Amino acid sequence: MTWVLPALLAPLIWAIVVLIDDNLVRHVYKGAHVGAVISGAFGLVPAIFILFYKDVNLGIPASLIVLSLFAGFINVLYYFFYFQALEKEHPSVVIALFSLTPAAIPFIAYFVVQERLTATEIIGFSVVVISTLIYALTDIRKFKFSKALVPVLIAALILDTVSIINKYVYNKVDFAEAYFYFCIGMFLGGLYFFYVLKFLKSNNQLKKILNKNSLWLLTLLAFVELLNIGAEFLRNFAISQGPVSLVKALENIQPLYILVISFVLFPFLPQYFPEAASKNLRLKFLLCGLMVLGIFIAV
Repeated sequence: MTWVLPALLAPLIWAIVVLIDDNLVRHVYKGAHVGAVISGAFGLVPAIFILFYKDVNLGIPASLIVLSLFAGFINVLYYFFYFQALEKEHPSVVIALFSLTPAAIPFIAYFVVQERLTATEIIGFSVVVISTLIYALTDIRKFKFSKALVPVLIAALILDTVSIINKYVYNKVDFAEAYFYFCIGMFLGGLYFFYVLKFLKSNNQLKKILNKNSLWLLTLLAFVELLNIGAEFLRNFAISQGPVSLVKALENIQPLYILVISFVLFPFLPQYFPEAASKNLRLKFLLCGLMVLGIFIAV
């Protein structure tokens, strides 16, 4: 059960990252392309750390290298659509939309990695997914015709694909070896979007971010991306150790983290945490309690 704690910590960190990313994409990145470039560039950090920290055997089968590189590359594509969604909607709505997507994971995992859940795990998984579905429906008027729906669905499909590929590779080789190539793939994805920016001749914003006078901003970006890297590492470690279906289900506890963080910080910064003033708070907390119950049953 070494996978449970990292699977619960990852969405907590991402809840913090999402709240910060929402402001970054609107006021700093001013475009999903720039966000993708920065996320991909910082993806190289864990690869460097792995090389210095552990004597890894990088000579894994070529097919697994290609899969890990591909997973890392399209993971940056996920970030691109994620930032696009944040451009179009508030974080709480984007998270609610994401919560509608994990139900297909057990079926995909069954055929790809032969993952079979026990009856108790299926019950717990179902409680979590149904609770998050109802949670999302509490804001149905907000996102029924939301422009964020398409990028979120594409991002969720990419993220599910990444999770299944990584689980397949982690079943074959050591986690650190596979994760190294995954990080290289993310860096390549960042390079791709960097050249897309140059092609679109819209990389002026990136130049402003890298300006020498923006030390405070670079510090903030480094902090956010290191948090993101930590969450990415925890999720991948959890996937390598436990059932990918349950790891993805546990990520759906993120709305609870968003509610708690918003509730705590709303009195001090109400303009940044409107979720705490939203309607149906009692119902949302009740549904979050059901998510926790489902997690307890599943694990």
